[in-house]
Amino acid sequence: MSASVAGDQQPAGLSMAQIEQVRTQLQSDIEMLQSSIQRLQYAQEGFGESMVAVQRLPTNNQDNSLLVPLSSSMYVPGHLSDPEHVLVDVGTGFFIEMRPKKAQDYFKRKHDYIQVEIDKLQKVLYDKLLTRQQINGIIQMHLQQQQQQQQQQK
Repeated sequence: MSASVAGDQQPAGLSMAQIEQVRTQLQSDIEMLQSSIQRLQYAQEGFGESMVAVQRLPTNNQDNSLLVPLSSSMYVPGHLSDPEHVLVDVGTGFFIEMRPKKAQDYFKRKHDYIQVEIDKLQKVLYDKLLTRQQINGIIQMHLQQQQQQQQQQK
């Protein structure tokens, strides 16, 4: 970067207005990435809870009684008629009958896949945060140069 600033041009060859636009776009991207990561983490929690629920299913030689959730805080007693098979929601209203071990493997794969996607998004987010920090440094440098020019003109 050049130490001198010609007019309203920055060392990167952009005007302050253009730099502000880039910073605004970066802020928007950062917020979108953070929101996406939160939604993925929420979905990942659901798959984790499903894995645990399948692990806790009663086996053939156990009592097949359980509580069925009607809402997040209301349950009714139920009875598992076939502990060797469960219905798994695979999305868009489709259910597949699986053995509990296969269902547990399915939920683990989904959980792990989402973690890979979260890791990818976190890397992009980190890069955007670094870029925003650099742009803030350029803006700060420009403001300091303006103050120096004003002081020299006095």
